[in-house]
Amino acid sequence: MSFANIFCWQDSYHSQIALWNGFLLIRFTTDCGNTAYMQPIGGEPSADIINALAADASLQGEPLRLFGLNEQWQSELRRLYPDSFAISYSAANSDYIYLSADLAQLPGRRYQPKRNHINRFVSRYSYRFEAITPSTIDHCRELNALWCDQRKGICDRGEQAALHRALDNFATLPLEGWILYVDDRPCAFTIGSAVNHDTFCIHIEKIDTSFEGAGAMINNLVATELQHRFKYINREDDLGIEGLRRAKQSYYPVELLKKHSALQLSTSERQMIALWSEVFGDEQQDIEDFFVRLYDPALTFTHSIDNQTVAMLHIIPLHSETENIAYIYAVATKEQFRGRGIASALLTSALRTIEQGRFHRAMLIPANQTSAKFYERFGFRATGELFNSFHFDIDYDLGTGNSEQDFVMVRNIY
Repeated sequence: MSFANIFCWQDSYHSQIALWNGFLLIRFTTDCGNTAYMQPIGGEPSADIINALAADASLQGEPLRLFGLNEQWQSELRRLYPDSFAISYSAANSDYIYLSADLAQLPGRRYQPKRNHINRFVSRYSYRFEAITPSTIDHCRELNALWCDQRKGICDRGEQAALHRALDNFATLPLEGWILYVDDRPCAFTIGSAVNHDTFCIHIEKIDTSFEGAGAMINNLVATELQHRFKYINREDDLGIEGLRRAKQSYYPVELLKKHSALQLSTSERQMIALWSEVFGDEQQDIEDFFVRLYDPALTFTHSIDNQTVAMLHIIPLHSETENIAYIYAVATKEQFRGRGIASALLTSALRTIEQGRFHRAMLIPANQTSAKFYERFGFRATGELFNSFHFDIDYDLGTGNSEQDFVMVRNIY
């Protein structure tokens, strides 16, 4: 929620701000192209502000989506609107908050490995550390280009655009940064900004990993620079990347700042949640997690009788390094309506949509042998492969709850 961060990510999220009855409101576009809102800043949660945001979302032709909700806001949302919102928390979105003194002083045995990395760096290299200035901005660009080369050019476009916005506007934005040199060669830099009077947030950090210990060194030097001005350092989230998570945990945060997301539900969506619970018996939170994180109305197929949703099917786009997969999930029909061909009609419509998309294969996990025979009629074949062997980058368990039995069936599209 710092201005510098919002400005730098403008190419990705197209954020807009407004003032309303003493609240600062931030509206933006998600990675999926949906309109969403950050937790309002400047007051207590109330029906008035939620209704105002819902009305604005309706003008955009969308349901209300809220991001970055703290515990107070998500709890009050539950109280004010029971059953009207799906609310989800993902550990991948939690911010890592550290005591700046801990990162600067690295006290005690648990930080011994970090001190060892720093000692090796100091003993091996001739280095200097200084604040980023207009004259050293190009050194940051140089190091960033090297960082991308080390990853064979596979760099997140949004993050790269945000970095270049930060560097292009460094002198006018409320940013601070530092650069670490070895023999006049830049080997690491850090850029961040103050969130409030006691917390500094690290937005961008790039390290040349060919210099052993450079990461630990610049982390320590930046914390030493900040410890007398800020009690806390926020190093943002880990994006669910396991290596990044281990690295951030190894510095022992004093808090993982939870951020909840919420989606306002239509009558049909509430009926789908009830159907899901009835057919699969999943925990309510697991179902709500799906609707907040993965649900897409354009890829959802339902059948209603007397204004009641009695069957549904969801398509979830998944991506590997070599192909795009249309994953068919949560196929469900109310028990009293089974045997009428409803599921067959939904699957036929879903496959028609999949064939019109850019998918290489359709994939699913049959619940049992009876389900497998049903899907065989539509061209699906058993592969003998487990779902988790595909290593899709997704922060949600799409299996049956028993990963050792999650054998997939596939249907080739092209």
